[in-house]
Amino acid sequence: MAGGAYPLIDFLTIGFTISYYITFEIRSTTMRIVLALVCTIPFWTSNVIRMIAWIPLLGRNGLVNQGLLHTGLIQHPLEWLLFSEFSVVLALVHLFTFFMVVPIFNSMIRIDKRLIEAAYDAGATGWQTLVNIIIPLAKPGIVIGSIFVITIVMGDFVTIGVMGGQQIASAGKIIDARLNALQFPAAAANAVILLGITILIISALTRVVDIRKEL
Repeated sequence: MAGGAYPLIDFLTIGFTISYYITFEIRSTTMRIVLALVCTIPFWTSNVIRMIAWIPLLGRNGLVNQGLLHTGLIQHPLEWLLFSEFSVVLALVHLFTFFMVVPIFNSMIRIDKRLIEAAYDAGATGWQTLVNIIIPLAKPGIVIGSIFVITIVMGDFVTIGVMGGQQIASAGKIIDARLNALQFPAAAANAVILLGITILIISALTRVVDIRKEL
C-alpha cells in the first residue's frame, strides 16, 4: 500500500454517494441534520477501539466467517478478510470517510436546485445532470475531501500495521520502523520525502479547482 492515494477511490465513491443522498434525496432539513449526525457516530470512540473492533468480526473464527459457514456459502473460513489489504482499506474507510462526506456535502448543499430542475425540463437524464451539473459544482468539496483523506492516511501507520498484520508496507510504517531502529537520519529523510510527495499531490489537486471559495 503506497499511502493515501490507494483507497482514495473508495473514500470518494462512498463519500460522494452519502453526500448526494443526504442533499438531493432527503427533503427534510431535520432529517438531513439527523443523518449528518449519524455520520459522526464513529467519532464517539477512539480510532484504536474502532479499528480493533473489526478483528473479532473479520477473523478466521469471527462473526463474518461463522455466518458464512452456517449459511453454507463457503466451506472454509476466508483468510483474506483479516490481515490483508482488504481489512486495511475497510478500516481506513470506516475511520476517515467522514472527512470526505462533510466537504462534498457542503459543496452540494450550495448547488442551486433550479439548475437541476432546468436540466430536467430541458430533457437531461439523471446521469447527464450528475455529470454535467452536480459533479462540476461539487469539485471544490471533492478536492478538499481528497486533501483531508490523503494527508491523514499517508501518515497513518497504526491502522495499516494492525489491520495488515504487520505485512503491508506504507510510508508511515517505514518511518516508524526507522525510528524504532534508532535510524534517525534515515527516518528524517523518509519523512521529508513523504512531506514533499504530499505537498505535490495537494498542489496538483488545488490546481484542478479553486477551493478558496469553500474555505
